[in-house]
Amino acid sequence: MSMLGPLQLSGDLAGLVRCYLQRQQDTHCDLYRYLLTLAPDTRITFSDWWAWLERLQQRYPQRLVGLELGQLVQPEFVGVLGYLLLACDTLADALQGFERYQRLLHDGDRASAQLQDGLLCLRWSNEYGPSSRLSDEVLVVGMLSFIRRMTGQQQLAPQRVHFTFAAPVTGAVEHEQACGCPVRFSQPATAIYFRPQDLALPVSQQDAGLRQLLEQQAQALLAVLPQSGEFVQRLREALLVALQTGQPASAFVARRLHLSERTLFRRLAEQGLTFRHVLTQIRMQLAQQYLREGRLTHSEIALLLGYSEHSAFCRAFRSACGETPGRWLASRR
Repeated sequence: MSMLGPLQLSGDLAGLVRCYLQRQQDTHCDLYRYLLTLAPDTRITFSDWWAWLERLQQRYPQRLVGLELGQLVQPEFVGVLGYLLLACDTLADALQGFERYQRLLHDGDRASAQLQDGLLCLRWSNEYGPSSRLSDEVLVVGMLSFIRRMTGQQQLAPQRVHFTFAAPVTGAVEHEQACGCPVRFSQPATAIYFRPQDLALPVSQQDAGLRQLLEQQAQALLAVLPQSGEFVQRLREALLVALQTGQPASAFVARRLHLSERTLFRRLAEQGLTFRHVLTQIRMQLAQQYLREGRLTHSEIALLLGYSEHSAFCRAFRSACGETPGRWLASRR
């Protein structure tokens, strides 16, 4: 289970799934009826969201559900955040607004915009472990669909898109058609690369007065959101310190968090997590980072991550990632 699982997203996404089912004329299924019962201000967990997407994919196995959902994204499916972005002056303003208020849409990994190789890169951090392929497809294609509607530039295409999941067996054709640009898979982070000049594109419905009102509403909503991700973030930071000091034990981590071990285990259980799972996930994230950088041997990585020997590290990596460190790295070159 990813550390994202117990974290939350906006329940407005239920409207997106309902819209998809309506287009399939499939409004009598259990999922559609369930979605109708959700209150407008509901927050859902990533685990719930992933389950909805999987149910859709199983119901329509021949469809590219993640890509198709992303193409349906409208402002009402992302709540106040969507309408706030529509009231911005330019695409640059809208991306800044998304950075500032993105937690209204989802907890966990945050997006940040920065210049990289002469392009503007909107990149999501990868601190909480993987999301699902379907969810990432909805996120990226949905973001691009929203930007095209927002600017009135239906042919707007980024320079490239990065996904963290492996390339589909059918290749990248469908993803490149949906994104309108080259797509790379098995990348360190989910990212969209824009030309710098695209940032000056005006937003077609810009409204300074409405934007001010919506900013006030967004700030008020942020202030009352539950801090569901705070414990997971503090735990992650404590585990990183534990690994750096060679003490990746629950007793050490509990002391860093000013908790008893028993309370630590209880808090983890409330999130649907175990100490061993979270430790393994962080170890694997660090291992993959070190492997990509290529400056350390496998034995040095094993030592840094607190494994007793190289073989123990390789066994743990293969169990968690499905292949040996060497094969994992070779498949991503």
